Amino acid sequence: MAVILLLILIVLTLILNIVFSFRHSSDIILQQNDSLVREFEEFRRTLTLKEPPGTAVSDERRVSTGRESVAERSSQESGSGTNSRRSEKGISQRYSSTGDNISSSRTAYPASEKLAVGETISLNETDTSEWKKVPGVGSVYASRIVGYRGLLGGFVRVEQLLEVYGIDEELFSRIAVYIEPDGNFSRLKINDSDFGDLLRHPYLNYKQVKAIMSIRRRKGDLTSIRELSILDEFTSEDILRLEPYLEF
Repeated sequence: MAVILLLILIVLTLILNIVFSFRHSSDIILQQNDSLVREFEEFRRTLTLKEPPGTAVSDERRVSTGRESVAERSSQESGSGTNSRRSEKGISQRYSSTGDNISSSRTAYPASEKLAVGETISLNETDTSEWKKVPGVGSVYASRIVGYRGLLGGFVRVEQLLEVYGIDEELFSRIAVYIEPDGNFSRLKINDSDFGDLLRHPYLNYKQVKAIMSIRRRKGDLTSIRELSILDEFTSEDILRLEPYLEF
């Protein structure tokens, strides 16, 4: 028993020594931590005291520089707005001046003269500018009349103007009083003209030209329009229209 009690006392003594040694080490650690905190605070205060005075000035300069840049941007924006307004005003002035020039140039051209009552023009010897003097005839009709006249070789009668595209009875009755027939037209040499020349005439179609060329190959030259009148390809109206234009 004595030995057991002695062992128990030894164990308790060891436990107490361990507990006391742990508390002592924790107190040392806490003291060391407190000392480290104090040293850090002192180091930061020394840095604050040693900071150069130019740092605050540089911050103030940054602030002032930022304010100046903002002011410059606002002034530039206002200047650009002024310039844009000036350019818009200049553009509007240029357009207005251009419009004035256009209107003045339009008013500079006088209206085309028209024939008075009793005045006439030649049926075949007038150009488009003369045809436009006829009341009711403009540039379009004048071009059509001259073009169709060229295909025919000239007008034989004033009534042939009704064959021009767009000219109806009403318009013809208005312009006919200003037209004077002149008999100045050309004839088509039926025996000397080739296939294309004959087909180009408005009063001849493909079948009729083919019939004419066939007779010329079989019988030789045609001597009168009666040789055409007996052909099925020609009607009596065709013969009447063609007779003034054919030369045998």
